[in-house]
Amino acid sequence: MSGDWIEVFDEPPINGACVPSRAVSCNMRFQGDSKVQRFHLAANRQQRNQICSHKFTHSHSDDSLDEEQTMCSREAAEKSVKYYLKNSSLHGLKYIAEESITIPERVFFGISFVLVVILSGFFISNIYIKWSASPIIISTSAKQQLTSNIPFPAITICNLNQALRSRVQSISSTSKNYSLLMNLCSKDYDQTITYIGTWTYFKALLVEVAQPCDEMLLHCSFGSRKEICSTIFNSILTDDGLCCTFNALDPIYLFRNYTDDVRIEPAAENSIFKAIDWTPESGYAKNLPEFYYPRTSGGTGSRMGLTVVLNASIAEYYCTKSMGNGFKVLVHNPAELPKVTNYGFVVSAGREARIPIEPVYEDATPSIRSIKKAVRRCLFSDENDLSYYRTYSRKNCELECEAKLLLRECSCVLYYLPRIDPAARVCGPNDNNCTNRVQTEIESSKTNLSCENCWPGCFELTFKSVMTSSTIVAGPSYQNGEQLPERLFNASQNGNVNDLAILHFYYLNNNFRSTTKSEMFGFTEFLSNTGGLLGLFMGFSIFSVIEIVYYVTMRPFCASRTMHERRRRRQAELLWLTPVRQRRRLHLQLQRPPPPYSQLGKARPGPKFKQSLWQTLRAGRDPIVYPYLD
Repeated sequence: MSGDWIEVFDEPPINGACVPSRAVSCNMRFQGDSKVQRFHLAANRQQRNQICSHKFTHSHSDDSLDEEQTMCSREAAEKSVKYYLKNSSLHGLKYIAEESITIPERVFFGISFVLVVILSGFFISNIYIKWSASPIIISTSAKQQLTSNIPFPAITICNLNQALRSRVQSISSTSKNYSLLMNLCSKDYDQTITYIGTWTYFKALLVEVAQPCDEMLLHCSFGSRKEICSTIFNSILTDDGLCCTFNALDPIYLFRNYTDDVRIEPAAENSIFKAIDWTPESGYAKNLPEFYYPRTSGGTGSRMGLTVVLNASIAEYYCTKSMGNGFKVLVHNPAELPKVTNYGFVVSAGREARIPIEPVYEDATPSIRSIKKAVRRCLFSDENDLSYYRTYSRKNCELECEAKLLLRECSCVLYYLPRIDPAARVCGPNDNNCTNRVQTEIESSKTNLSCENCWPGCFELTFKSVMTSSTIVAGPSYQNGEQLPERLFNASQNGNVNDLAILHFYYLNNNFRSTTKSEMFGFTEFLSNTGGLLGLFMGFSIFSVIEIVYYVTMRPFCASRTMHERRRRRQAELLWLTPVRQRRRLHLQLQRPPPPYSQLGKARPGPKFKQSLWQTLRAGRDPIVYPYLD
């Protein structure tokens, strides 16, 4: 046959799939140069591989898009919910997705599950209401405490006589001191007194007219050991005038902004007892000096307690807040200032009284700090906002509150109240109407002038006391078992025994039980009660929450990640199946158009190079083409 032509018959792709080039059956008839024939045969195969590669890539991208659309479709969401219902640990949900039962049966289990959820929510709401309404319970401590771990109570003793007659007679009724004296005696009938007093002048007047402690205290003993009364008692200003207090906290640790001006008398320099700090919450320090105050109890019984012999000096009575003679006594916390007028008990002169004391200590667990103050109704020491006292207690807060209300309503402060404003004047007799009205409203707690925000401290120490008394009998023919100085009672022949009073303060027991404020329903109890109800009704547990979190977050994330990894792996396989050399050659051939059919048999222009043996052998082989995988 003559002529230069080529016929190539390639089998079409089977079902749209690409067939490997080696499997293509070709029926070729050719004349002329074999190089041109091989060139067109290779170009034909490369074009076919390129088409198949594009089809392969396009088909896989379409599959990826279909998978993404399928994962985000409604059918996929329904399938995920159905899978969760079948495999959930909650009771009753698997029956809703069960295909082997009828629809009415599924509806029955669905309604039952909803009713169970509502019922469990009702019971859980009851538990929450109880938890939020009464989160604190006060219980008696199972362990007894020793009285040696707490201080002996502070004892404040006041003579009912506010001023000595012999010292008042030298004060003129027209002088400034007389105005302050009427304030001390609470005289309200003289409204012509308009002098505005200050704390400095009032302090000087008290020291001048009141009975000093060394004259009122004739004998003192504590812990079966005789003490110097002026050493263990200090002068203090109360609402009953100048009084003497034992075992109270030193003013350095009592007041926030301490100055020497708050002391009625200077501190004893030669005393062997060192003042230390103490609070109901923190207690005593670990390392204590040998002699210190506030002191602890030496033991039980009147012998180991505090015993004092007092002198009333009835002949010197000038003004008093009661209708009798004797002393007013208050047993209180060492970290509190006493309010003797309303809370003290009276011991008449000429009598011997025994006052047994019982401590009442209240503490709290640290867990109640997380409860709101308005709910627990108590304050810790670091939560107080007192401006005058360092240690928070309800009584100290009430004293500050009373001072602020008087300063706001009457523009003055009573002489015994905290001086929250150093420039504030001391209330005089002409302010009695205002001060009486304010104090009455504060004590009634039914008006706006109240101190309801003064909550108790979470740690508080108080003391219960009762008193029994009898008449003092003294004389040369009367023998007594009390170890008291006989010289004090030898004057009974002159009738001065009626001026004396004997007081015994002591503990009945060495130990006591405290009360503790703790959480009645803490978070652990609330969680256990809630979990018990949910487990009873639905079989709910913490792992049920983990399942819900898994199906909502982790399962879609893992599915998306798996699809991304599958797509990246397919792209890597596609790059491996297409050699770099073949892709470059194909790119160059696609850019250069093939020669016309009429020029297929003609020789190519250009210099001819002699081929080597290796090039001749390779020219007779077909080009390497990697097959595509399905």
